Amino acid sequence: MNTNGSTPPMAPPSTLSPMPTTSSPRSDFRNATIENHWNDPPKKIFHKSNHHEGDELDIEDLKTRLNALVKTCQASFTTGPNKRIADDTAKRIQAMLKDMDDEKVATNVIVAISDLCQGLEEKDWEKALTIHRQLMTTEYERHGSWLLGLKRLIDLSEKAPSS
Repeated sequence: MNTNGSTPPMAPPSTLSPMPTTSSPRSDFRNATIENHWNDPPKKIFHKSNHHEGDELDIEDLKTRLNALVKTCQASFTTGPNKRIADDTAKRIQAMLKDMDDEKVATNVIVAISDLCQGLEEKDWEKALTIHRQLMTTEYERHGSWLLGLKRLIDLSEKAPSS
């Protein structure tokens, strides 16, 4: 009891378990190599992917798919402001295809455009918009004019009547 007649407060019981008592030897970690540490970045980000033989076919297929999407939009909008937008979009997409022919477009951008086309073909507008947003943040300085064309292609494809 304290001098004022009250009992001292009790400490809460410990919730920690006692340290295990093992007799294993302590390790010296100065020379240890830790594999797959929680903070290690994935190894694949350090390797550039080299596509060799199938590139031409993939790019040609992508061009065909893009042209088909543009033609669908142009056929859907034959009058009014959407016709002007569709025609301007076609010009911008043609500029993109020319850049692809001139090898001015990086492989990762071509893969992203292919994924965007797949989203448009599947009418997955959210997927297409997400990919476009990523391209706008990383590639706008190099390819801004035809990235606008891709955005318009997404918008026109979404507005076009389903066939």
